[in-house]
Amino acid sequence: MKKTIRLSLLATAVIVLASGFALHASLTASAAPAQSARGAAGSPANSMLNATFTDSAVSVTPGQGMVELILTGTGTVQGFGAATDVVGVIEDFAASPCGPGGASNSSQSRIVMPGGVLELHGAAMNCVTASGPQVTGAYQVDGQASTGIFAGARGTGHFTVDVATGQDTLSGTLILKP
Repeated sequence: MKKTIRLSLLATAVIVLASGFALHASLTASAAPAQSARGAAGSPANSMLNATFTDSAVSVTPGQGMVELILTGTGTVQGFGAATDVVGVIEDFAASPCGPGGASNSSQSRIVMPGGVLELHGAAMNCVTASGPQVTGAYQVDGQASTGIFAGARGTGHFTVDVATGQDTLSGTLILKP
């Protein structure tokens, strides 16, 4: 009887240890992208934001010389992996800093990644070019609205959008809070 209880206790201990190791391995694997994304101060993952997305409009609301757009898409953020984005844009065609047919834009972007959500505020110009409408602008990281590893982050940069293809490119700085 004592031998049976000892074997049962031993088997239970082995299962608990194995479960603990499995849980540790699982947590380590899921935390690895966040840890590598944080990187050391000055590492590319902790100083640069380079991303590309392909977006399409899910809502277009014109009125009073302005257009409200909601765009969504998928892409990749260098050092952080696959991401989705949702972008709210206000285009003002009455204020065209680059000539007829253009518009001034303001935007709010939400980039969702495994490590958290990165929020950006943007200001841009939508200009008519020989190859079609092109958007160029600047963004600022909103660390207060960002979550996960991006909470408290800061940074600025530039973005371009090829309106015909929906290709967005972001490039700039991203400094994660230590």
